[in-house]
Amino acid sequence: MELTKQQIEDLNAGKAIFVEGMERKDGELFSSYVKLDEATGRPSYTRYNPDSPEGAREIYIPNEIGGVKITAEEQQQLREGKVIFLNDMVNRKGEEFSSFIKADLETGRLSYSRTPDGFEQRAEFKIPEKVWDVKLTRNQRADLQSGKAVLVEGIKGYDGKTISQYVKANFNQGRLDFYNENPDRKRDASQRNVVANAQKQGQEQAGRKSKGASIA
Repeated sequence: MELTKQQIEDLNAGKAIFVEGMERKDGELFSSYVKLDEATGRPSYTRYNPDSPEGAREIYIPNEIGGVKITAEEQQQLREGKVIFLNDMVNRKGEEFSSFIKADLETGRLSYSRTPDGFEQRAEFKIPEKVWDVKLTRNQRADLQSGKAVLVEGIKGYDGKTISQYVKANFNQGRLDFYNENPDRKRDASQRNVVANAQKQGQEQAGRKSKGASIA
């Protein structure tokens, strides 16, 4: 997205800006608050305004969830911490589902539950400032809050040796999970394999139809 002069000035001044209609590498469009990480200078993307105070966060609620448009009233209900229910949403696998939805008022992250009170059964979990003895950057915490895996280097093991681990937040269990390999890369690869296999099967079926037509 091309930024305005004012947005560039705000970023350089250390302020957060809100950018709509950005595009991920897979073509998915998204909107987010953006702020430059103090340590690395890289932009961090969050569903909440990092310049707003804790306990009174300004969060972003999209106008569409799972392919279903939501009303202004439903958006406001989510901003107030209330639960809404949506039918006929579509997940990344292309499967339809319905669910109760609630927004985390600190992070803006959306949670899903089969029952309206299922959210209360989940332990609230906030991303810590440190993983073992390594302090996380603002960008790393933002990625963890959005459900991404991050690589944390310089962790001291029990034997005193320094190791690196991929870390990912497990919001359902209220903990951080550790991996030797990037779990997001495995998930993306499996999704690509599913798409590739589906395309291959479609091409094979089209080929058989074409062959049958020429023989006839």
